[in-house]
Amino acid sequence: MKSWHTKQEREVIKRYGGRPLVKYGYDGRINGRPVEVRSARKDHRYRIQRNVHQDLVRKSGSYIFCKAGKTKKVPAAKVSKMLPGGKWYKDRHYPHKFLKVNEVF
Repeated sequence: MKSWHTKQEREVIKRYGGRPLVKYGYDGRINGRPVEVRSARKDHRYRIQRNVHQDLVRKSGSYIFCKAGKTKKVPAAKVSKMLPGGKWYKDRHYPHKFLKVNEVF
């Protein structure tokens, strides 16, 4: 059984005309470019993983942000400019930064 998040990722990518991936660093491809789906279900921010973000920027990819039924596709290069400066957090097994929902929508 797939989690609500995996199901949502696949549905959103298909809605944008893309193809979900089963296993890789990002969630799917739209027009041959990588895309990552980020959701803020209970939180007021999105977690951006450094290695996936760098891959998306390098390959001209994008993010699709989801919140309360709304979605918005944003190029990864633009997300780079929206991220706060300073070091990446390392309190998990991977470096990450946060992007606030109100900065996207």
